[in-house]
Amino acid sequence: MHSKNVLFGVAVVLSVLSIAGCQTSDLTTTRSGSSIYTITARSGQRTGLMSNYMVNPDCSSGKVPDFKVATAPANGSVEIMRGSVSPSFGQGHALQKCNSRKVSAVGAVYTSKVGFIGNDKVVVSSKAPGSDVYSYVTVNIAVTK
Repeated sequence: MHSKNVLFGVAVVLSVLSIAGCQTSDLTTTRSGSSIYTITARSGQRTGLMSNYMVNPDCSSGKVPDFKVATAPANGSVEIMRGSVSPSFGQGHALQKCNSRKVSAVGAVYTSKVGFIGNDKVVVSSKAPGSDVYSYVTVNIAVTK
């Protein structure tokens, strides 16, 4: 199976089903890698942080990874959502043929407190099905008017 992590903007549409506002993973669990991203968000507006999906060689959906908010933002909230996306494998990738299909995905969407302007931060953990290892992504958010 191939895994694909992508950042996505508000324009990416997930068939929205909110599963949680804030869940906390066990921060003592083994961490596998970590990434740091910086994005810009508008105050009080929903902004996509990231999505994660797995695609099988036959272009069917793989098992969707678990997402949890490990560290909630101080000046907003994060929703974890399930839905579907079209993969975006690059030219020459073995799964590029799957880009025209929809696959199951999980994503995180941030909304700042109305009127908040400044910097916020959220840490999201991801765990592949059947694994005991969490990967952590820190998203630094510059909230503007």
